[in-house]
Amino acid sequence: MIEAKNISFAVKGRHILHPVDFKTDKEEFIVILGPNGAGKSTLVKMLSSGANRSSGSISYYGKELKDWTLEGLSRYRAYMHQESMIASNFTVREVLEMARYRHPESKAGFNQQVIERIVSELNLENLLDQEFNFLSGGEKQRVQFGRVLLQLESEGEIQPIKYLFLDEPLNNLDVRYQIELLRYARKFVDDKRGSVIIVMHDINLCYQYADRVLLMQKGKLILDGTVDEVMTPQVLSETYQIELEQVRSLDGEIFYRHLSYSSSLLDKSPHGG
Repeated sequence: MIEAKNISFAVKGRHILHPVDFKTDKEEFIVILGPNGAGKSTLVKMLSSGANRSSGSISYYGKELKDWTLEGLSRYRAYMHQESMIASNFTVREVLEMARYRHPESKAGFNQQVIERIVSELNLENLLDQEFNFLSGGEKQRVQFGRVLLQLESEGEIQPIKYLFLDEPLNNLDVRYQIELLRYARKFVDDKRGSVIIVMHDINLCYQYADRVLLMQKGKLILDGTVDEVMTPQVLSETYQIELEQVRSLDGEIFYRHLSYSSSLLDKSPHGG
């Protein structure tokens, strides 16, 4: 369980993040959504590590975040940064292997087994011997996603809920790998391996994959609820300062578009009809 009470962040009297309360105690796919400058990345950094907190408290499983050692916390939560540079000439294989250093008790055979599985599932085989810093932006994102997944893999024992924090992980990815990453993250939740807390910009992908949405604007948490509770056309239009409508395609899929767009193939009513 993660519980944050009255957390905020300010610089020289200017609030980057106004006071926020947050709690999660089950496996769920949580999207932090909102326009640029809303405080999304600040919130996810604070929840994952307490970084930059000006006020309030954060606890994991009832234990204050400040009382956790880095080694202890790293077994239960992993954080994927927006930036993907590494200050050394490590290969992709070495980057992935480093994710297992926090699990010295795991047998070498288990470590190798989970590395091979993640490499296969994320289609990283052709990248293993390449130097990480010479990869494309999208390739780096895929490798970093593999790294945080490997960090949370454990052997045998029953574990509490684990937390996978992803800060705009879709940056630089083409459509195929965006969908593959989100499907894998969704499966991480559905398989009861843990919760995903992800910063995203794409409202349509958010609607497709999220269980819960934290909608932010100008450093404030506006709404916290299910996709249908939060993602109404009126609320999204006001938040993004652009007219949006919710439409249903002929095969029943719901998505959002700018109101001026028109197509004879779509039912324009908000709820089908």
